[in-house]
Amino acid sequence: MHNANDCIFCKIVNKEIPADIVKETANFIVIKDINPVSPIHLLIISKRHYNSILDVKGEGEIYGNEIFGLCGELAVEFNAVDKGFRVAINTKEDGGQTVDHMHIHFMAGRRFTWPPG
Repeated sequence: MHNANDCIFCKIVNKEIPADIVKETANFIVIKDINPVSPIHLLIISKRHYNSILDVKGEGEIYGNEIFGLCGELAVEFNAVDKGFRVAINTKEDGGQTVDHMHIHFMAGRRFTWPPG
């Protein structure tokens, strides 16, 4: 299991290392991705450390509602309502997860293709 004390996202949440913070709620912090794959690429990071979405369990309904609400707010704030956006949760190695801390990618500003790759 991952040690939360060494987690870069926990350090961002705790403001121990700087990040370009876009929005903050009781349960999430939204930052600009430092390696964007689209003109708008934000990370919605859980303030509570979970290794992945698989660990959220009991709080899933509350978190899901808040995540969906945040995505709607971000779509409005970043003018992505009309053209659309993509939301992705990479989970474990084959899913492309590179940081063992539950987070959601919000991407917009270009056309995305399917399958994602």
